[in-house]
Amino acid sequence: MRLMNKVLRITALFVFFFTLLFSEKNRVFAAKKRIRQAASAVKSVGYSSVKISRPTHSIVISFINLSNVKKASYTLSYNASGIDQGVVGSLVPSGSSESRDLYFGTCSKGVCTPHTNISRAALVITTSLKSGGSTSKRYTIRF
Repeated sequence: MRLMNKVLRITALFVFFFTLLFSEKNRVFAAKKRIRQAASAVKSVGYSSVKISRPTHSIVISFINLSNVKKASYTLSYNASGIDQGVVGSLVPSGSSESRDLYFGTCSKGVCTPHTNISRAALVITTSLKSGGSTSKRYTIRF
């Protein structure tokens, strides 16, 4: 009987501490609340997609739905054989879609030399809208 009481007490104590440890007020949440936008607001933003082109040793950025875009800027940064490298550029849309081919290497006088041992590649695309707003999108690239 005493053993049974001891087991019950220990179990009750364990449940009590377990409840305290995992109670709602002790939890920490890192994510921000999502605020959904109206469908019409989402359609006004220009979109981009990125694809790796291994044969040309580059990435291809495709910009689409540019009718409400004033300017798009891009920054590609990466490390090649221990040296930080990068490409920066922008475009002012002349149509509803455009693309850019960003080469992982250097070119001079028509001769291009590819970079090797590429790591930590990241691309950030910032779109400025005609309405005054802007969006930013970050891509992590595994080459």
